[in-house]
Amino acid sequence: MIKKLAKIVGFVAGAAALAWAMRDRFISVATSREPEPPTFRSTVPSSAPSGIDVIAGIGPVFAVRLKSAGIDNAARLAAASADRVAEAAGVSAARARSWIEQAQSIS
Repeated sequence: MIKKLAKIVGFVAGAAALAWAMRDRFISVATSREPEPPTFRSTVPSSAPSGIDVIAGIGPVFAVRLKSAGIDNAARLAAASADRVAEAAGVSAARARSWIEQAQSIS
């Protein structure tokens, strides 16, 4: 009787081990096994203003920051104070003065 019980327990354990090994096959086939590709956040806005991005050192990010402060073209940049430009763009006053000088030479 013990031999018969051992055979039954062995058969059940083997079936359970096989089911555990094949568990991915039993789970929904519709789910993809490929990991999701990573998504990256873009820090550069898609629609950057074109009025002040001609100034050396002003890229799309700084252009958007300046536009949000109301400085959207070279004439407004040339008329702005260095402190206002530096605060709006998050740069040093020296860099802001350089941008203002370039804007004054353009306009």
